[in-house]
Amino acid sequence: MPKIALRKLVLLLGDVALLYASLGLTLFFRYRLPFFPASPINDVWELHKWPFFLVYVLWIVIFYSAGMYDWEHFTARRMHALQIVLRPLIVGTAFAVLLFYFIPALTITPKTNLLIDSAIAFALISLWRLVFMEISSRASKINVLFLGSTAETQKFSKRLAQSPSLGYHMVNTIHLGQFDHGNVKSIIKESNVDIVVIEPSVLANQELVRAFYEILPMGVSVISFPEFYESVTGKIPVSIINETWFLENLIEINKRTFEIIKRVLDIAVASLLLVPAFVILPLVAIAIVIDSRGPIFYYQKRTGKGGKPFHFIKFRSMIEGADALDGKKGNGDDARHTRVGKFLRKTYLDELPQIINVFKGEMSFVGPRPERPEYVAELKKQIPFYEIRLLVKPGITGLAQINMANDASVEDAPEKLQYDLFYIKNRSLLTDLAIMLKTVTILARRTGR
Repeated sequence: MPKIALRKLVLLLGDVALLYASLGLTLFFRYRLPFFPASPINDVWELHKWPFFLVYVLWIVIFYSAGMYDWEHFTARRMHALQIVLRPLIVGTAFAVLLFYFIPALTITPKTNLLIDSAIAFALISLWRLVFMEISSRASKINVLFLGSTAETQKFSKRLAQSPSLGYHMVNTIHLGQFDHGNVKSIIKESNVDIVVIEPSVLANQELVRAFYEILPMGVSVISFPEFYESVTGKIPVSIINETWFLENLIEINKRTFEIIKRVLDIAVASLLLVPAFVILPLVAIAIVIDSRGPIFYYQKRTGKGGKPFHFIKFRSMIEGADALDGKKGNGDDARHTRVGKFLRKTYLDELPQIINVFKGEMSFVGPRPERPEYVAELKKQIPFYEIRLLVKPGITGLAQINMANDASVEDAPEKLQYDLFYIKNRSLLTDLAIMLKTVTILARRTGR
C-alpha cells in the first residue's frame, strides 16, 4: 500500500543522503584534519563526487538485492538490523575496490578514503535504520474495515491482525447480511477508518455500491479484496476472483513493446553468459562422465507458452533411468542423485544449460517455471485459471521462486499460481530486474536443493 511504499522511499532517500554525508565527512577527516598529511589537491570534492556517485549507485543496487528495503526488516531486532547493513556494505566495498582499480578513467585510487567512507557509512546508515525502526514502530497504522465474510477474507484479516509490522490495524469485519449504511458510517467516523475492503460480490449490488459511493466524501478509500490482497502480499487471490478480473486486468496489447525489449535483453544476457558457460561446460561434462554412466545433458518435456511443449535442458544430476524409478520430483536427499549431481544442484549449475532454451525462444530468464505436461494437465483440473500462467514464456527464475522455499512441491501449486498471476499482470522491465537481483542474492545465501 502507499504507506509502506512511502516508508521504503524515505528509507532509500535517507540512505542516499547519508552516503553523501559519509563522503563529506571522509574528505573532511582526510584533508582538513591534522591526523593525515595535507593534500596538494585543491578541490577534493570535485575530484571524488563522480567516482563515488558510481560507487553509491552500485551500493544501492546491492542494498536492494540484499533485502535492505524489505518491509519485514523494518521491525527487526537491533543486532539483526546491524547485520543487515554490514554484510551488503562489505560486498559493496569489495566491488568498489574493483571499480576504482580496474577502470583507469576514474583517475583516483583512494585506498584510505574508501575504507574511511565505508566505516562512516556503516555507522550512519546503521544509526539511521535504528531511528527509522523506532519511528516506524510508533507511527500510526492504516485503519482497515473489512466488509465480507468469506473464508479467504476472514483468514487474511486474521493475518493482518497478527502481523502489526505490515502497518495495518484491523478495525472490524462486517458480514454482508449485517450491513447497515448508518452503522458503517458511524464505525468509519469513530474508528478513523482509512480503507474499506469489500468482497467482489458487493459490486454486483447497486444498492451497496451507492452506499459506498456516499462514504467517499469522508476521505475513505474503498477497494476490492483482490486489489488489497495483491498490494499487501504481491499475490493474486485465485480462490475469490472470477473471469471478469482477468478481462479487466490482463490487457496483453499493452505488453507487446515490453515483450520485444525483453526478448532482446534475454539474448543479450544469454550471450554474456556464454563465456563462463564455455569454461564451465567441459569441466562439468568430464565430472559427470567420470562419476556415473549416462549422458551429460538431461532433456525433459515441459509445457511452454500457449501450452506448446519443448525440451527443457539441464546438466544430468541423477543416475541414468531415474525417471523410470520414481516419477515424482526429487529433493536434496533423493537417492537417485549422483555425487556430482548433488554438487550441481547445490550450486545451481545444473540450470546453466537452460540458456540454450533462452536462445531458442522457448524460455526467458524471468517468468513462471515450466512444468511437465502431465502436471499441467492435472493442475488445470484442480486449480481454477491455472492455464493463464501459459500466457507468457516460462522462466529460469520467477516471482514464486524468490518468495517460496526452493523445495516447493506440486502441493504448493496454488500459491505459486498466485505469484505467477501477479507477475503476468504487473510484468515490466523493472519487475524483471528486481526478480533477477533478488535471485542472485537468494542463490548466494542458500545451501542448495
